[in-house]
Amino acid sequence: MDANLRNEVVRWQEKLFKRSVRRQMRLRKLKELIGITTNQTGLEITAGDGMISARLREGGGRWKTLVPSETAKSSVDWFVDDPVEVLQGSVIKEPDGTYDVVVIVDVLERVRDDYAFIKECHRVLKPDGRLVVTATRKMGFCIGGCPFRSMLGLSWRAKGFERPGYTSGELFEVLKDGFDVPETDSFSTCCVELPGLLCEAAANKMAHGPYNMPGENTGTEEFYHYTKLNAFALLVYPLMWMLARLEEKLLIFIPGHNLVAKTKRRVWRVRKQPVLIDGRSIAEAAINTKIGTAAPF
Repeated sequence: MDANLRNEVVRWQEKLFKRSVRRQMRLRKLKELIGITTNQTGLEITAGDGMISARLREGGGRWKTLVPSETAKSSVDWFVDDPVEVLQGSVIKEPDGTYDVVVIVDVLERVRDDYAFIKECHRVLKPDGRLVVTATRKMGFCIGGCPFRSMLGLSWRAKGFERPGYTSGELFEVLKDGFDVPETDSFSTCCVELPGLLCEAAANKMAHGPYNMPGENTGTEEFYHYTKLNAFALLVYPLMWMLARLEEKLLIFIPGHNLVAKTKRRVWRVRKQPVLIDGRSIAEAAINTKIGTAAPF
């Protein structure tokens, strides 16, 4: 890879990232939950946003990245010097107890056997390791579940997902046998998500593909598209910034369209969930509280 070309691509992508409110929200939540990684080993499993991969490494430590496809690998390779490998199904080809932290960024929905995948994450973590997960939140009626995403070409099927996302209870069910889940949260309510989806669809159209994922054959001709994307981002960023501040101040009790969970590894043991008289699990009944606490989101 040509060093000058790589530096220029990364420079343009940094500009776009700084003007993406939704991507910055995701990074901020991840960093809050991951904590200090100095002198630690980390495994990042990402859908392909290389800017987030690069920013996670700013906290120090030794990192490796797994991605679900060759397309995602080509994207992340632009941003990091650490090894990037393509995930093979639910299997992680690493020895037991290798990592201090495993971070799953928008990949769990893409894995067919998510339970087996989480068990693999448990296996490669050290006994006192931690797992941080972000996933799309599944709600009964929301922007993510209505035809709006399909109209924009951003439906869960168009993105290659195996499922539309998770409720808080469903995410807890996948994690509970091997992890304590002391903290879950959500972010990006409809106030930010609706205009954000419109902006994402417009940006992808201008870039002729995912605007935040430069491909293997990206060259200087792409800089013309980056110039247009940057001008568009400069135009919409003030509005998105104001909506994000509105959400932060006034809409803190409305569940967001993305889930994030911090977990702590423990011995893997199958746990059966008690079921309430109405058929719901306790986790589902607590959908509006942090699992493991009685505090509202």
